[in-house]
Amino acid sequence: TIELQITTAEAMSGSPTFPIPASLQELESAPYNLLPYPNDFEDDDEAARAESFHKLIRLVEAGNRSLISNGLGLFEVSDDEEDFDAWNDTERIQALYTLVRKSDSLAPATRSRLVKALCDAVHGLSEALANPGAVMTQTQQSNVGEEGVGGANSGSFVVSQSFRDALACHIYMLFTVMFLTESKEKLGKSLNAGTSSSSSGRGKSKSKSSKSKGQNADVEDLAASRAACAEAMHHASLAMSEHKSRLWRRGVVDEAVVGLPCRIAYQMLESSTGVMARKASSGDAALQMIAATVDSAPCLLNTVVAALVDLLHTYDHIAPLVAELCCIVNEQVLA
Repeated sequence: TIELQITTAEAMSGSPTFPIPASLQELESAPYNLLPYPNDFEDDDEAARAESFHKLIRLVEAGNRSLISNGLGLFEVSDDEEDFDAWNDTERIQALYTLVRKSDSLAPATRSRLVKALCDAVHGLSEALANPGAVMTQTQQSNVGEEGVGGANSGSFVVSQSFRDALACHIYMLFTVMFLTESKEKLGKSLNAGTSSSSSGRGKSKSKSSKSKGQNADVEDLAASRAACAEAMHHASLAMSEHKSRLWRRGVVDEAVVGLPCRIAYQMLESSTGVMARKASSGDAALQMIAATVDSAPCLLNTVVAALVDLLHTYDHIAPLVAELCCIVNEQVLA
């Protein structure tokens, strides 16, 4: 069996037990120690392999239903509770890792379920952070209520480390899916450009008619996936910005977590070359994600500026987008 070295003491301490890895493959090393596939993953044939992937997705979906029902209550552990059943446990993280790692080779329907499950989880965690009053346990409510509404305890309520780890884990998995999707879209564009330039006459016409149905379906699935992921990441970036005092202890943000929406937003802006491309790439959401990150973590401002300058030097269409971003950030400052 694989084990993440996560204990109650660590979960209560404030030290992240899911630090953002430098690459997806790093999750197979300490402190995560994940495997490419769970020990009970069956891949004797294609049918068994497909069922094993479905089993992993069902596990993630079941956890999402629990998150929607219980919210922050899933992450609160009393001091005398040494052994607790963590929501974002090793089994769930292993399932997410295997699914995300193999997402490009999953059947279209299976991949769609993965994207939906991952987006639902990020939305659920963001909602729990934004609305703790609706989901707080009785212990939390008594702690917050000791000083009354607006009292000291109410203003100083901070979520548990286990919640921060779960949020970091799911935002990173979503980031990875988006990165793979954007890279696939960029590769598809370059391949299509090469194909169209080398084809001519009747052969080009026949090729279009024979592939159009399959290509249209793939394009629609990809567009839906990109839009859903962008919406979930945008939601997470706004939640981390608007409720930063509730998320981070003593206001010390985890730059690696907060910076994830920005990192994928740059890639989305690279693809926003025109009106239609900007809509397909969710360019508007990308700008809002960067603005939210600057608001939630001013310490990342220099990093953001350096990345935008690099984009300006590389892509001609970036200049008006950066000007629009400056207006958004300025409006936030004046608001």
